[in-house]
Amino acid sequence: MTTPSVAPSHRRPPLDAGMTMIEVLVAMGLFTVVGSLLLGFALSTADITDDIQASGDLTGEARIAMERMARELRQARAIDAVQFHSETVTTTAITFWTDFDGDGVRDLGAVDPEVLTYRWEPGTAQLTLTADDVDGTAITRPILAGNVQSFDLQLRSSLWQYDTSADGVATTWTELDAAGAPVGNVNARPDGPELGLIDLVAVRLVVADGEASQTFSFQTDLRNRSQT
Repeated sequence: MTTPSVAPSHRRPPLDAGMTMIEVLVAMGLFTVVGSLLLGFALSTADITDDIQASGDLTGEARIAMERMARELRQARAIDAVQFHSETVTTTAITFWTDFDGDGVRDLGAVDPEVLTYRWEPGTAQLTLTADDVDGTAITRPILAGNVQSFDLQLRSSLWQYDTSADGVATTWTELDAAGAPVGNVNARPDGPELGLIDLVAVRLVVADGEASQTFSFQTDLRNRSQT
């Protein structure tokens, strides 16, 4: 009697068989790609956060500087000197006396110095403040330590009779200067008699913010200098 033959069955691999080399390489490739994407996203998010923080700090510092300057100019008793940036002059600056204690005296060694100079240095992109300390020594400190693209001043007077342009804007220092004595000296510089008649100052500050820029401005009447 012949026993029927049975075809051998294919044996299934055990369930705990390890990964093949190809599977390992594929998994490592996927892990590398996903990891790189996640790392790039994390770094990009960190850069954005840093940029936002830096922008916020710069905006806050510039706003505080402008508010301080406006408050001090509002109380100014005299404008001593003004310098405009030009081809031959490297800085823009304004020096003025603010009588903080109201005693009518220039206190050069006071705790709150009364003669102040704000100066913009294009080379360093800084806005600085120079004032005397309690010993009478002039100290210069950066108000904005960088990123200042421009610092513009406009000086005006309420003496409308010298407004030769008739443009409806308060008389400028150039109009006072061109009028000659007793209100100007015709030397094309803001000094002498013209500064004694200025009672309105406008300031415009532009700071770099990455690839963009931000503009801050104010216009203030020198309440202790109104002309009659």
